[in-house]
Amino acid sequence: MKKVIARHILRYILLILIIVVMVKIFQFSQDDGIESSSKSTMVTRFFLSFEPGFNELEDYKQIMAIAELEPYVRKAAHFAIYMTLGILLAAYNLTFKKHKGLFRKFSYSLLISVAYSGLDELHQLFVDGRFGSFDDILLDSSGALLGILFILSIAGIIRNIKEIISDRKALKGKEKKKKEKQKTVLFIASTGGHLSELLQLKDLFKEYNYYLVTEKTKLDEGYKKKYKDRISFLIYGTKLHPVVYPFKLIANSFISLYLYFKVKPDVIVTTGTHTAGPMMCIGKLLGSKTIYIETFANRTSGTVTGKILYHVADVFVVQWEEALKVYPKAKCWGWLY
Repeated sequence: MKKVIARHILRYILLILIIVVMVKIFQFSQDDGIESSSKSTMVTRFFLSFEPGFNELEDYKQIMAIAELEPYVRKAAHFAIYMTLGILLAAYNLTFKKHKGLFRKFSYSLLISVAYSGLDELHQLFVDGRFGSFDDILLDSSGALLGILFILSIAGIIRNIKEIISDRKALKGKEKKKKEKQKTVLFIASTGGHLSELLQLKDLFKEYNYYLVTEKTKLDEGYKKKYKDRISFLIYGTKLHPVVYPFKLIANSFISLYLYFKVKPDVIVTTGTHTAGPMMCIGKLLGSKTIYIETFANRTSGTVTGKILYHVADVFVVQWEEALKVYPKAKCWGWLY
């Protein structure tokens, strides 16, 4: 009963804070061009005042320095206030237990943030000296996305920590011994050839408590029916789209952190490539053994991810003897095919 009351109190506090932030955004947008520029100049001057020698500059040089930095200060303010809004919306949605899925709470929070950003930019079209910008909507949405992912990741971690504690208390007798003997191995790879190579190890699935992670594409949807609750998907991303790729990599890092605490692997095995990077680093930091198998396609040159994770993995494996020139400390275990 006390928990229910506390949840309702927290919900109303968060709702009030959300309204306050939205009102402040509206007020900032209500400023005309001159007033908005004046506030930005004042804030920029404040930050530059900490720069050694700025206050000793001549007036025209100070004005030039402020004019150069001011656009970045405005963008940073956009990003920060919508990140705050995203944090509050995600926290507010988490107070409801009716919809248990984190994805649904993520969707609601992001949809409201994007919609409010669009309305805010539309509002500015009717203010003297102001204009709406689609770039600002993207910037606002990115800030909100980061805030939402931050809160949901923390919520996922807390929930899984509680489950871990609960599981440990529940384990008794033979069940506990059996679970301690059987190691949990997380297999992770990007879609396509990397996943095909990884699945050459599927005979190991019978020997370990395994879990499979890859990117979600139409070609890989069939694996869900085959592996059911033993597979999860990351967001498909490619470095061929450099604008959106960093955001997908950030999102996948948070998802990987959530999956790590969900699976609690003793060992992480990957055939690459960038999709597996965050999971390998998380596993290394949190004490799991990590094995990286460089792709069969690289015989005399290494992949970018391989060269990075060469210094992270506990065991780094190549499939060609020639690859040992690129990775001198690696082990050559032969072909997966």
